[in-house]
Amino acid sequence: MLRALCLSVTMVFSAGIAGAQALSDLAPRTQTMLQSIGVSESLDIMRDAGRRDAAGLEEQLFPDRSNTGWSAFVDRLYAPGTLESVFVADFPEDRLTRENTAAIVAFFDSALGRRIIDGELTAWRAMLDPDVEEAAYEIYDQHRADGDPRLDLLEEFTSVNGFIDYNVMGSLNSNYAFLSGLSEGGAYPRPVPESELLAQVWQQEPTLREDTVRWLYSFQLMAYSGLSDDDLSAYIAFCETSAGQLYNQVLFQGYDAVFTAMSGRLGQAAAMFMTGEAL
Repeated sequence: MLRALCLSVTMVFSAGIAGAQALSDLAPRTQTMLQSIGVSESLDIMRDAGRRDAAGLEEQLFPDRSNTGWSAFVDRLYAPGTLESVFVADFPEDRLTRENTAAIVAFFDSALGRRIIDGELTAWRAMLDPDVEEAAYEIYDQHRADGDPRLDLLEEFTSVNGFIDYNVMGSLNSNYAFLSGLSEGGAYPRPVPESELLAQVWQQEPTLREDTVRWLYSFQLMAYSGLSDDDLSAYIAFCETSAGQLYNQVLFQGYDAVFTAMSGRLGQAAAMFMTGEAL
């Protein structure tokens, strides 16, 4: 039984490894753009976040089974290069014109652009720590209570980029992929119809939206704390350009593909552990 389980989970992982791609497979100008916006570092943060969240599933889904080998499978699922391969496979490179790519690189290679990317990556990684995340929430709550006009700029920035809808939809996609993986992996007595899964996922939308709003503004207050209002206004102005809008769209598409694919694989693997009676 254990050997069959290992073989099954290995097949889940192997399906994602076959035909693996890397950022170096993209066109040189695309590589330059992705380097300027710190995609490699972003994928590393996503990998650490995924491993953390996956590790927590053991206690939630099969807490009475010690020494299941779950942590080893999580390490394999999030092996270096896996997220990069998924990102590259679904990255809409064909949407990037030379003009837009050049404009994106020019902005983020500027002194302001580098400060923006450094601040975003630093805040994102820091908020993987629950204590830091909670402190960031408290700071945001205080800014709201004080009526800080900085939040007006951040609301404009968020609206221009559609961040709330993008993030909520990404969360819904990931949750649906995870539940689908559980169903396909045999975690339920019977396969769950797609309509039921969708209904279950959409029930979470109001809570996800509320959580997204709080996380986004808490993150932004931390990420852009070193920027003046003029700096932030310049960032907003870039985001309003065709290049800025395209940058936002293709990046979210690439990241959403990673979150969704990894959530589906995680659901399938978790289902196999949940039904592995000999473990």
